[in-house]
Amino acid sequence: MSADLLLNNVRRTNVQLLELQAQLSSGLSVRQPSDAPGLAGTIGSLRTVLDDFEQKLINLSRAGGVADLTDQALADVSNLVLEAQAVASSQIGIVASAETRESQAVVVDALLDSLLGIANRQFQNVHLFAGRASDVRPFEEALGGIRYLGSRENLSADLGTVQPLSINTNGVEALGALSRRVEGTVDLNPDATVETRLQDVGGALGRGIGLGDVQLTVNASTAAVDLSSADNLGDVADLINQAITSLGGGGSLALTADRYTLTAVGPNTITIADIGSGAVAADLGIDVTASGGATAGADLDAKLTELTALAQVTVPLDLASGVLISNGIESSIVDFSGAVTIQDMTNTVANAGLGVRLEINDAATGLNLVNEVSGIALSLGENGGSTASDLGLRSFAGTTALADFNDGLGVDNTDGQTDFRIELADGVTSFEVDLDGAATVSDAVTAIENAAVGAGLTLGVDFSVAMAATGNGLVLTDGIGGAGAFRVVGINGSQAARDLGIDKNVGAATTLAGDDTATITNDSLFSHLIQLRDALFNNDERGITLAAEGLRRDVDTVAQVRATTGVRANRIANESQRVEGRRVQTESLLSDLRDTDFAEAVSRFALLQQQLEATLQSSSRLLQISLFNFLR
Repeated sequence: MSADLLLNNVRRTNVQLLELQAQLSSGLSVRQPSDAPGLAGTIGSLRTVLDDFEQKLINLSRAGGVADLTDQALADVSNLVLEAQAVASSQIGIVASAETRESQAVVVDALLDSLLGIANRQFQNVHLFAGRASDVRPFEEALGGIRYLGSRENLSADLGTVQPLSINTNGVEALGALSRRVEGTVDLNPDATVETRLQDVGGALGRGIGLGDVQLTVNASTAAVDLSSADNLGDVADLINQAITSLGGGGSLALTADRYTLTAVGPNTITIADIGSGAVAADLGIDVTASGGATAGADLDAKLTELTALAQVTVPLDLASGVLISNGIESSIVDFSGAVTIQDMTNTVANAGLGVRLEINDAATGLNLVNEVSGIALSLGENGGSTASDLGLRSFAGTTALADFNDGLGVDNTDGQTDFRIELADGVTSFEVDLDGAATVSDAVTAIENAAVGAGLTLGVDFSVAMAATGNGLVLTDGIGGAGAFRVVGINGSQAARDLGIDKNVGAATTLAGDDTATITNDSLFSHLIQLRDALFNNDERGITLAAEGLRRDVDTVAQVRATTGVRANRIANESQRVEGRRVQTESLLSDLRDTDFAEAVSRFALLQQQLEATLQSSSRLLQISLFNFLR
């Protein structure tokens, strides 16, 4: 027994020494769950939290790098714009000559190349100006301008904040890309179908569709119908029709064009209503009663989507003629005759290779044509039919504001005086036109026609003015003819004829085809630099002044975007500090639970060594004593 007890003490002391030695060498007092079962769960949770903090710090570090470099890139853009603005200012006035302007055009061309390099900067494969499409090189030279291929939305990341933070910027908000478009003026008003998803309708009250229960009454029987499982308009009709059948039948709900129609057969009466304060039936436009006949609900206001069939569109569309799209020096006839859906139309435009995109507008009611290329002018006109007008996309239409002509400079008329004179080729007939009060192309056409009638001419016989059947621009026709010159001449210091594109002399020809001066050019920094460069090369002081005004706006835009980016970078830095603080606190707590207290461990190790030595010494004495020692 003595030997067993002594050996057990030695073993126990050796085990404790071994454990302490492992703790001192590893620095961990809890190396495996069995070391401290009660703490194992807590330690595991804290390690998971620490791993999460480590990943967040990695994400924040990368996001901070992107934000900081974006801010630096915007600072470089700001300096570049100020330099370009200084060049433009120095070349306005009589002190500048054609030679100095041409030499400064070379400087601006170099600035344009520098801007392209800045706009395509990246950090760890994230393009700073591409927005959400951060893996795409956002800007490229195309069609004589600069094309933007990035996104309108910024790249955002979940960095532990209440909402995801944007970490870069995009070419739209920072540089003005995609800033101009031909905005559709026609509501295509598509009919709904049973496949139309509920999220793709505006609802009878214009606030979308909220699903839930509606009350159905068939004659004297009433039941609640749960529509929460419905995904499309057909599902709603199916659920209600099943409920009608379960209550004895006598009618049905069906989708007709843009709304539901409730039909009650014979003497039956069917009512659909909301329950309490609900508005499901009202949103669906089916809070109606039908008695012995059909009752139509309210318009569901179906939205336009990529999958909307052109057959659903309720406005007449000429899809056979196509449209003539020009962007810079490139033009193409875009044929929609084979299109079945809106997506087919957008793909057809994209495949034309003109640097434009056809998009559904924000209200999902019509279409817009967006110019992706800065520095060149976009025009969309007819190709002998009415396709562009039917879609509301003609850039030179009757409703086009004169203020939008000439890149926003408008039509410069002289108040209180006539602006131009139209001289017919007979050498005798002429009349003067006053554009005071004219706000649109239709107003300008009316003013010209009224002046012609006032001069005793018969419209359509002696003279006519209309928009071009192919392309864009005003077309004036001389019905009298002669050997003289058919021309339009500006008078009283007015530039209206030039700004309308009809300041021309066509000699004895009977048709004067005006130029398209209502083209669409992006109001972007690239556009303004290209405009300034070309105006300097061409010694065009008016163009230099216009470019200088655009650069002034760019200075403000870049400053505002840089301020916003600085706020984002500051938020990322603050979040990094906050996460780092929490990580340190968690590590401290984990250390208290898991790590070795070296002072205590060393003290215990020394104590156990003494205990082992004492045990071994006492054991050596005790184990030598035998029965003979006792008998002696």
